[in-house]
Amino acid sequence: MILKPALKFFLPFFALAILNTAPSRAGSALGTLVLASGPVVVSVPEASSSRLANSPLLSPARAEWLNAVKLYSDRDYVTQAQHRVDTANSKLIMLQGFHWYADSYWIHPPNGWWGVLADKAPAVGKAGFDLVWMPPVSDGSYYPKEWYNLNSQWGNKENLIKAVNAMHAAGVKTVADVVLNHRNGTTGWADFTNPDWPTTVITQNDEWAGVPGTPNNSKSPNYDEGQGDSGCRDLDHTNPLVQQDSKIFMRWLKGTIGFDGWRYDMVKGYAPSHIGDYNNASSPIFTVGEVYDGNRQVVASWIDGTDNSQDKVNASSAFDFPTKFNLLSAIEAERYETLSDNGKPSGLIGWWPAKAVTFVENHDTSPREPNFIATASAEYKTQRLMGYAYILTHPGIPCVFWPHFFDWGQAYQNSIQALINIRKAAGITSTSRMAILAATNELYAAVIDGDTQRVVLKLGKNWGWNPGPGWTLAASGERYAVWTQPLP
Repeated sequence: MILKPALKFFLPFFALAILNTAPSRAGSALGTLVLASGPVVVSVPEASSSRLANSPLLSPARAEWLNAVKLYSDRDYVTQAQHRVDTANSKLIMLQGFHWYADSYWIHPPNGWWGVLADKAPAVGKAGFDLVWMPPVSDGSYYPKEWYNLNSQWGNKENLIKAVNAMHAAGVKTVADVVLNHRNGTTGWADFTNPDWPTTVITQNDEWAGVPGTPNNSKSPNYDEGQGDSGCRDLDHTNPLVQQDSKIFMRWLKGTIGFDGWRYDMVKGYAPSHIGDYNNASSPIFTVGEVYDGNRQVVASWIDGTDNSQDKVNASSAFDFPTKFNLLSAIEAERYETLSDNGKPSGLIGWWPAKAVTFVENHDTSPREPNFIATASAEYKTQRLMGYAYILTHPGIPCVFWPHFFDWGQAYQNSIQALINIRKAAGITSTSRMAILAATNELYAAVIDGDTQRVVLKLGKNWGWNPGPGWTLAASGERYAVWTQPLP
């Protein structure tokens, strides 16, 4: 339920039953408080009240929320134009700056994971990464509770801002993981605070039973627009309160914390049009959605739905799960036919490369085993390095997984670094021209034109294949090789 600050501090707990409020632009809301003796109408100050924001009674999370509302609500905030970097001819390379076992449940660095990111920022910039994707900042992480409570398993606000600033100093833009599809209550299933919400933001078909005997069981009359999440309450993004508070939160992440763009979690849970609204409201330079689906039509349709303009320049990018699944399947079986679709890449990069974020592995797809990073087999590592040879020479926006670069030893890092260097030196972009030369049993070969160099990639056990005279072997490893030559 919505429980505005003044009411929270001055009404006895036993008196409170149900409070329904209707926000008013005049600076207050009218609420009906149901007491044993009957309903009483009360005036509840808006969250943007400076008196409340400065009250010593407020928790840090509540003060953050109230100040965010004051600074970033639609009535006070002037939205800037978007200047997207995920466009045609993008030379971006992204790093996923964490993994499942990097938080305080597993490791205990002195300044949390944010401290690790701050310390590694110079190395991240030097390696050539343009973007770093950072985990959700709120308490609860992927099952967020209070959005503005930054004492999370990743660290605290002070060290978060230090990490963001350190990345910026190293020339790296920061991408926040924003979890908008679902949310947990502060102490229970549905007691939402900071921002405060009524239970009517919960979709009608959510697992929470609601309050029997009340209209719609005190939930939204609307059903979920997409997939549900049984671990959290699914949110109704057609609700104006959810929409407004989502915009405020993202503007706060950008304007106060310093993030540059968004990684949208579980976007199959709500309509892609809402992504367009949130992008328009927060003006990110880059966004990418987790459309966890191997069907590239599903992924492409989601991208299309995030921008209703004709040129689609502000459409969100999406992780190229079709390429990830096809690529690893082909490598594991040594059957590379599945990487070609009538001579074009079979993943999203074959259809919409400017908006395709390619990857070999991420926190969701890597094995859920705490010791796996240290104990991964040699063959597993070989297959992933072959995957990097593919995504770092092909169109799309490649994303490297943190443990692969920083935790698998210097030799492995050097191999990935060599591929990054080839991409940078050749001037390969998200929309570079390419042609598949072979896609058969035990052999995949493709030629890619960068701005300054032409690159050939070979994958597979076919040891005898090579591109012929005039090529320089630039990188090689078990079952992959990369050659370069200047453009004619």
